[in-house]
Amino acid sequence: MSKIVIFGECMVELVNRDADTLSKGYAGDTYNTAVYLKRCAHDISVSYLTAIGADFLSDELLFKMGEEEINTDQVYRSNDRNLGLYMVRTDKHGERTFAYWRANSAATQTMNLFNGSLNNADVFYFSGISLAILDDAQRLKLFDLVDSVRAAGGKVVFDPNYRPRLWKDQQEAQTWIDKAYGHADIAFPGGDDHLALYGHTDVDAIHAHVAALGVAEIIVKNGAVGVHIYQGKTHCIVPVERVEQVVDTTAAGDAFNGGYLSARLSGKDVTDSASFGAKVAATVISYPGAIVEKEAFFKHIAALS
Repeated sequence: MSKIVIFGECMVELVNRDADTLSKGYAGDTYNTAVYLKRCAHDISVSYLTAIGADFLSDELLFKMGEEEINTDQVYRSNDRNLGLYMVRTDKHGERTFAYWRANSAATQTMNLFNGSLNNADVFYFSGISLAILDDAQRLKLFDLVDSVRAAGGKVVFDPNYRPRLWKDQQEAQTWIDKAYGHADIAFPGGDDHLALYGHTDVDAIHAHVAALGVAEIIVKNGAVGVHIYQGKTHCIVPVERVEQVVDTTAAGDAFNGGYLSARLSGKDVTDSASFGAKVAATVISYPGAIVEKEAFFKHIAALS
């Protein structure tokens, strides 16, 4: 059984259902990817590396991870910090705005609490947000961990997922994200992220930048335009799935990543993996919130197959 360890932060998610009602859930970019990857590939072991608090919300999150069959062997407890929290408001087009309370969350101390072993992970996955929430000393510890995975024959997967407010400035973000690309075997750059972070205005510029940093498998997510995949000298384009009504675009990219990786780790080629990732993303944006209820998720995926 393949084993993947995914590092990042899961927060309490509060979603507006109407003017006076909030619905509570648990989500975060890498956590969303972990959930959808595991749902799509039961024969893959998925562990989530993070830190949580000692409060009842943290206990609820552990229970949710158990429901999703995500291993908690790499979840650490902080005695003086709790989970981060965010609220999301969605407009009639499914686009969303966020408000965050995460600056002093338990997850920001993950690498200080980490015990130093990933138990022979085949794949390690992290994002630009995973990097951004850490201080510099912990970022260096993270790259030591990444190096140990690759030295043992594992692969590293990175999604830049650029959030300007989490970084001191654009230059700091470029430095650390370029370092992450330089340690990655597979990367998921996004058109919007690269436009904001590097000023790249087309897929060719994105590919040239990431390929120059040594990434072997590059999956450029470019919204409704489609997905561009580069593997060595091979380049192909996979269209996105048509969606009749977009309800909420939260976690669309995270879901695509989870679907893509579930297929790749199950032996599919890059084209079939991207097609499946597009189906997972189309399913997620058809429902509110980052994590779609299980029954609805599997029913919708089946209908697209």
